[in-house]
Amino acid sequence: MLPIILLSCRSRVSYSTEERILVNRLLSCIDSADYYRAGKEAALEKQKAALAAADSNSREWSSICIGIAEDYGNYIADSSIAYSNKALSRIDPNKSKDLYLNAVSCKLRALNRTGYFVEAGILMDAIKPSDFSPQDRWRYYAMKSDYYHSLYTSIPRGWEYRERFTECYSSYRDTLLSLLPPESSLITREQEKIAARQGRIDDALKLNDIRLENTKDGDSRERSTALFDRHSLYRYYMKRPVEDHVEYLLESAILDITSANQNIASLRQVEAYLVSRKDLSSAKKVSDYYYSALLHFGSKTRLLDALDISMRINNEYSRLLAHQKRQIQASFIGIILLLLVIILILKLVLDSRRNIEELNHNLARSSKTALSYVLGFFNLYSSYISRLLSLRSKINVNVRRGNYDYVLSLTDPSKDITSEELKGMYSNFDSAFLDICPDYVEKFNALLKPECRITPKSDEKLNMELRIFAIIKLGITDSTKISELLHCSIKTVYNKRSEINTKLAVDKDAFMKKLLDI
Repeated sequence: MLPIILLSCRSRVSYSTEERILVNRLLSCIDSADYYRAGKEAALEKQKAALAAADSNSREWSSICIGIAEDYGNYIADSSIAYSNKALSRIDPNKSKDLYLNAVSCKLRALNRTGYFVEAGILMDAIKPSDFSPQDRWRYYAMKSDYYHSLYTSIPRGWEYRERFTECYSSYRDTLLSLLPPESSLITREQEKIAARQGRIDDALKLNDIRLENTKDGDSRERSTALFDRHSLYRYYMKRPVEDHVEYLLESAILDITSANQNIASLRQVEAYLVSRKDLSSAKKVSDYYYSALLHFGSKTRLLDALDISMRINNEYSRLLAHQKRQIQASFIGIILLLLVIILILKLVLDSRRNIEELNHNLARSSKTALSYVLGFFNLYSSYISRLLSLRSKINVNVRRGNYDYVLSLTDPSKDITSEELKGMYSNFDSAFLDICPDYVEKFNALLKPECRITPKSDEKLNMELRIFAIIKLGITDSTKISELLHCSIKTVYNKRSEINTKLAVDKDAFMKKLLDI
């Protein structure tokens, strides 16, 4: 049995219903990514129009410029840095300390996210805790902890550096937590991380529940981060299989795409998850979007991190396509062979059907012929009996009357009374034989030389030569018997057979075989 393999480029993966809905929704959002980016661009253009309308030397202008830089923060890093620099170029730190520090904070975040750590370090050294008011001093430590956290996550090797950055991050984070207002969302997130690292998973989950509840109708970026952190709690701290909590990861990625966030951390793990499920087609789509988003954002460190997994997915996807191409080619060949077999079987069925119809026709014809021959045979014998009765009656009447001369004339051997009888017998035989073998004359002539072919007279169907060989075809080959049947001399039979042998276009043995096959 030839298998017919129906393939699609996307692998058949066994997802749960909820997973399938979320994966399809994620892919749909990727397809609509240009729409979400267009919405982001429209909002930015509106702010730029407000900036153009404002006085470039005013506090309002600087505030709008910083707002644009912040909105570019997760969209285009270079633009965020550029608008931060614009704001810094117009702000006098002595007159507008708060705006200055806001612009510095915005620029630092962009530098950290793009891997410009030297520039970020120089900018960090230019500010001091005393530059901030007591109620805003936590922002200084937030910038410091973010800076060292970014250094830690961006260095895959060199554990001595990572340990140092971890110590610095922890130190600044602890100071930050002591200064943050209790209602701050940042303190809730940091407390969640501390609880998780200390093994207090239940506490970490409760804190994450609070974050999810607070962001249910709020900022999509904050909610995306809370969902991603929820996924991390299950995966890294509780060691649960990804499929048990993948809905948090997928929902986080969907929110990042719909908010036009181009600095997407969740998609890298979505890639890995889809690859683990052998859904390489979806993984390739996610990988392509993730890479394009990072190019759009402009983070060199993130691009380097993403390059390895993107290349691996591309290689896996190429191997999948090559494998599926081979399967399709094999299936195509199998289908062609199967079609050829079906065509052959169909031809055999049609030929068999035609043969059966022909046999049925021949059987019906043979049945009718047999009935006609029985009737003809009955009529012939009835006719002979009637003629014998008539002859006997004539003889009887004439003997009683004494007409002996007339009786003697009726029975005189010298008179030829068989001529008409022979003609009738020959006619009946010819008709019956040609009814059984209608193309006998044509096929018999095909065995003779062209110039020797036989054409019966207009008033007869067969001549003596054709009639002799017709009897031979019926299985009687003895010349004496043939002469008796045809009421001719044996010499006539010998002569006719010899004449035909000289006219043959084929070998004599082949002629006899072909004669029987007519």
